[in-house]
Amino acid sequence: MAKSQSSLDRITRMRLFLSSVGSVFSIALTMFFIGILVFFAFFSMKYFQDLSQKVEVEILFYSDVKESDIMAFEQRLKTEPYISQSRFCSKADNTAEAIKAIGNDFTEIITNPINASILLSVTPEYANGDSLKVITKKLKQNPNVQDVEYPESIVKAILDNFIKVQVVIVIVCAVFMLISMLLIGNSLRLAIYSKRFSIRSMLLIGATRSFVRKPFLIKGLVQGIWGGFIACVLVALTLWEGNIVLPEFIDFQYIKHVAMLLGGLFVFSVVFTLVISLFSVNKYIKINRDALYL
Repeated sequence: MAKSQSSLDRITRMRLFLSSVGSVFSIALTMFFIGILVFFAFFSMKYFQDLSQKVEVEILFYSDVKESDIMAFEQRLKTEPYISQSRFCSKADNTAEAIKAIGNDFTEIITNPINASILLSVTPEYANGDSLKVITKKLKQNPNVQDVEYPESIVKAILDNFIKVQVVIVIVCAVFMLISMLLIGNSLRLAIYSKRFSIRSMLLIGATRSFVRKPFLIKGLVQGIWGGFIACVLVALTLWEGNIVLPEFIDFQYIKHVAMLLGGLFVFSVVFTLVISLFSVNKYIKINRDALYL
């Protein structure tokens, strides 16, 4: 008889253990999914910001303007808030680039019409059509500037796609995060629901509400910690592999941001499971006796 009881105890403990493991992996997979969505949104935003910074504005000068004056003008431009980077291109450099593009030395036939220029990269907040038009207009006011050019169609395409991607990512992330949170919340509530009679029994024999809450909150805390830790490890491994396959998209120059987001994911896992556990156990502490059977 004692042996049979011992076997039943082992089976019960094994079932409880498997139930806890299942809850932990449910939390981990949910948090992993949320983490992947968050990082996809983050790297998508950074990718389009980097694209906008690669849009270059070229300032063309009249042929009689001295290179020393152009270089002095470039130094003044560096103080402007909309300039991210600037590069002086000498007449010789521009001529060599043109010869390479054309395929023959045109200077042997005609007078070289090419002069020095300045290539500018604007900051992300100014990398849009309206700001670039204002910047172009301001640069053209300099009497030495012949023209200012930038790929207007490319800028418009980048901006339009950036806005569309932002909207789609925010909506998709919000929907799937809500679904994931509902799933994990239901999982935790069901685990506490199975203990509702034990909660009622403890209250009937005089246990305080805080005493009843304590084991459920500790269990929720432990599950949240393990679930968050496993999720962070899986997300980190996925990012590592993604950096190898798509280094231009998953860029580890933002490693500080990556670490902060992983830390936020871990904290969210712990806090979320604690909050759901607290609300669920409070529900069955306050529930009417007749409602226990529903």
